[in-house]
Amino acid sequence: MRPEIRPRVNPWVVLIFEAMFVTASETLLKVGASHTERVPGWEWTGLYSLESIWIWLAIVLVILSFLCWIYVLRYIPLSIAFPLSNVVHVLIPLSCWIFLGESISVRRWIGIAVVIAGLA
Repeated sequence: MRPEIRPRVNPWVVLIFEAMFVTASETLLKVGASHTERVPGWEWTGLYSLESIWIWLAIVLVILSFLCWIYVLRYIPLSIAFPLSNVVHVLIPLSCWIFLGESISVRRWIGIAVVIAGLA
């Protein structure tokens, strides 16, 4: 029988950081993709977006979120952690509204409320 391993850092706090890293990375990917040159015929590759510092920051955050997720899964059952990680479906639209000035329709606000109710 494997001895119980005690976490050094509270996995619930790490789960919050994971959601924040995902939210920030998605927002930065949008910023980076919006500020890169459009090259006719090659836009579909997305390779020109690698010129943006915002894209590289987003990549770092994706890696950090992955490391947090692995840590979380070590201590919290997937059946609990995964539904809670879906808070990003609330945080990403809110961050785009606050930081990017994107609008959120009434229908989307209702969806956000439903997700919050489901998380609760």
